[in-house]
Amino acid sequence: MNSTNTMVSVCMAAYNHEKFIAKAIESVLMQETGFHVELVIGEDCSKDSTRAICEKYAAQYPDRIRLLPSDVNWGMSKNGIRILNSCRGKYIAILDGDDFWSDPHKLRDQVQFLEQNPDYGLIYTDVDAVNDAGEIFEAESIRKRRKEYREGEVFFAMLPGLNFINSCTALFRKELLELEGPNPVEKYWYSYDFWYWLRVSMLTKVAFLNRRMACYRMHEGGITNTAYFKNNLERNYYVLFDVIDNFYRRVPGPLDESDRSIIFRKLLSLLYRKQGTLAMKFRALTMLPRYFPGLGGITGILRAKTKRLSPTTLASKTAH
Repeated sequence: MNSTNTMVSVCMAAYNHEKFIAKAIESVLMQETGFHVELVIGEDCSKDSTRAICEKYAAQYPDRIRLLPSDVNWGMSKNGIRILNSCRGKYIAILDGDDFWSDPHKLRDQVQFLEQNPDYGLIYTDVDAVNDAGEIFEAESIRKRRKEYREGEVFFAMLPGLNFINSCTALFRKELLELEGPNPVEKYWYSYDFWYWLRVSMLTKVAFLNRRMACYRMHEGGITNTAYFKNNLERNYYVLFDVIDNFYRRVPGPLDESDRSIIFRKLLSLLYRKQGTLAMKFRALTMLPRYFPGLGGITGILRAKTKRLSPTTLASKTAH
């Protein structure tokens, strides 16, 4: 396979997806693009026949599929980064082994937009929820997410925890997510995609294509329904530190008071929360002066804090 002419690399994490993996792979193979697309599958030591299915497709399409087998279970975050670092394309798309694309022109249209708009680094689309059988249904979580869709400069909208980009819909420039050196990835987000979008959106504008081009499978074995997902919520401390530290190093330009106030509050959160190391606390302290929001910003932070702690607010939260 010639790595020099690969326009898009598709990252596919596969673990115990024997019921779904063929559909996912076929949805990549059906893409009508006019350019070279490689599918990089990180098979994570599945306990079912997922690897055998992947091996069959890789043997049938050696010029289009690269299989990264494993004799150990890496886990979702490490496996995701392993796949990403193996990609050769100018652009990266993510499609987990239980999701699939429904539009054969998804990659073509997304690449065309990014090629024509160099100030944008990521483009995502709308999505359908499907069940085990692949049937579309109206999921409340997807309906709520649609209300949050936005584009342009979205970093400060996402930073408080708003993840409106479904990973199976996104395409982004590989150069924006070069992961340098060894990282304690096991301490990063329970789902690596939100970490990705924060790292990318701090450097570029984001576009939204208002078409349903992918299907997100909601089933009992999905990551959001596992103990792994729930038990790793507390690890967001490490994601927040990584994102703020990268923002500090990579985005030195001036910010308005509102944006400085957001970063300032997040740094204060890193300082007073019990997670993290002393070195991380010290690093957060050294970053704090750059984002001092002025007296007006400090007043706003104190007002918000007072409002959250007021008897009326606490009574309302208790009642709910």
